Amino acid sequence: MANLNEFFVHHEDVRRANGYGVRSLTPAMDAALWRNVRRGSRYLSRRLHASGLEIEWTGTDEQVTIRPGEPTARLSGPPGELLLYVFGRQTAAQVEVSGPPEAVVAVRRTHFGM
Repeated sequence: MANLNEFFVHHEDVRRANGYGVRSLTPAMDAALWRNVRRGSRYLSRRLHASGLEIEWTGTDEQVTIRPGEPTARLSGPPGELLLYVFGRQTAAQVEVSGPPEAVVAVRRTHFGM
């Protein structure tokens, strides 16, 4: 799990620093990254205290509650982009943060990652 996350995130760091955007991933890679997002997001979002957090894989029925609480924000996107966000690459990740304004602000102000 950790190696896949590290390799994926650092690979994307290099790509995006050189002007390359989001790439299409294989279904198997998406599935592996989604599994890791589900497993690791609770720890990686440990600094989020002001709201709950749900994560949703856009275009599928896959979603998970990472942090229960009210109000609740929803982070939506493809698995690789969600992983980038919770790994601390919020400015590079192409995700949508939605929900009540106070929850959205809480998520955007929280430092995710290691």
